Amino acid sequence: MRAVRPGRRSSPWILFLALGVASVLTGCSSDDPAEGNPKPDAGAGTSADGGTGSDAGGNPDAGPSGSDGGSSTPDGGPRPLPPFTWGSGPETGSIAGDVWTPGRDSTGLVNEASWALVPKGRWIEVAGTPLTTLDASVKAALPGFRDLGSQGIAGVINAYSGIALDAPRARWWAFGGGHADSSNNGLYRFDMAQMRWSIEQLPDNSANWTNVPWGNTYSGYPPAEAYAKAHPDSDVYSDEFFDPDRPAASTRNPTARHTYNGLVYNPDLDEVATGIRRMWRYSLKTRTWTRHNPFNTPGASYDGSKGYGGGAGWTFWDEVRGRYMFGPTENYNYSQWWSFGTEDKSWKWEVVTPPAWHFAQMARVGRVLVSFPAPGHEESRDAHIPRLITYDMDTTKWNDIPLQSDLVRERCYREYFEGMVFAHVPPLNRYLAAFRYDRDGDGSFEYRTYEVDAEARTLREAPEWEAGAFGGWHELVKNRFFYQATHDALVYVRKGEENLRVFRLP
Repeated sequence: MRAVRPGRRSSPWILFLALGVASVLTGCSSDDPAEGNPKPDAGAGTSADGGTGSDAGGNPDAGPSGSDGGSSTPDGGPRPLPPFTWGSGPETGSIAGDVWTPGRDSTGLVNEASWALVPKGRWIEVAGTPLTTLDASVKAALPGFRDLGSQGIAGVINAYSGIALDAPRARWWAFGGGHADSSNNGLYRFDMAQMRWSIEQLPDNSANWTNVPWGNTYSGYPPAEAYAKAHPDSDVYSDEFFDPDRPAASTRNPTARHTYNGLVYNPDLDEVATGIRRMWRYSLKTRTWTRHNPFNTPGASYDGSKGYGGGAGWTFWDEVRGRYMFGPTENYNYSQWWSFGTEDKSWKWEVVTPPAWHFAQMARVGRVLVSFPAPGHEESRDAHIPRLITYDMDTTKWNDIPLQSDLVRERCYREYFEGMVFAHVPPLNRYLAAFRYDRDGDGSFEYRTYEVDAEARTLREAPEWEAGAFGGWHELVKNRFFYQATHDALVYVRKGEENLRVFRLP
């Protein structure tokens, strides 16, 4: 199946503004300190099974400036990951209303003949695909485990968290939860080749947290916080499981947390990472986490001026410079981005970035970041609405792109809002967006879906993208709505307890 169909040619402008969901992270681990003050950037936690895991190796397509030659295995040799593959068996599965049950071959791959049954032009649920299907497996693997949060494993996604997408291989990872919603800090992978979730890394076992004096959040581990205060020069911070009194709990893995739009996959290094709170990277080869304190600041000394990640941020991998870029909105600097170099372990303040607002959504398009602020939330009433704002990663220049529309400023939603939905659909030369707007003037401010034509510089309402088993938008979608070229379809990971939704392009 082709990702881009004949007859839909991309203009130079759209190629400049075409969505790529970029990713982030690099691997470097060292031994965990047994005693004394841990050193900055001093290592990664062990894997859930107590070992370092096996090499999962590989390097997916690194984008315009990368190659598909694979990353190095521990012995230095290239080992590319296999591309996305359809099953070739005869089983077609079934369609019942707006629910598709995939047919799979003997290896578990979804058969291409089964995908051909999926109707075009409307949303279809994929049967058996809630994240919650893994709950029993997690509990079976970890005797005594229970999620202390209010949402259970569904909160890994539902609690203000996004995904890390490996688009060429049609797979993504979820890591999130946090606060009162979920204490589950496991890493979970969804493969569209099989249309199934799997456990990438088990969560830390809550059975090891006996008598831990938890407060109102599971994003901070109280013993680690206490240690950081008592040892202000250490690299320990509250967002990790560090516990001198409970060796089994002291894995030094990251705690559960809202990851917003800040979870990314790094195709060059085959890792998943996030800049939320501190910089954390999970190597898919060694199956270990590595932490880095922004600007090498001791954990007890964090504030916004010293790089604390805060929340509601984005993380991108700059493959040209070999740096992760993180744009937070809640680090008390509000728009100032920082970057981290994977080779020299250097930190740098980047340019001030106005689109890093909690009420905007952002997509990477080649070497350009494209932001769409929710209409009505601009800091200045003189700002044109709606508009796109682009940032060139090479020149560090911003560009403002006003859009023509029939929106009325007085009917735009002005309350606190971080639910902007925004994704690019390359075959259509369009962006899709959703936000609250009082179209009828009755004060309801319902979610509505729009198309953005960046070439014509227009925005129009587009309810046709809500057909079928849509389910509706909500304010915690984050980056879990995107175009997937391997299937020529939109993908919507709506909630952890719900089926995956797909929309084959007409």
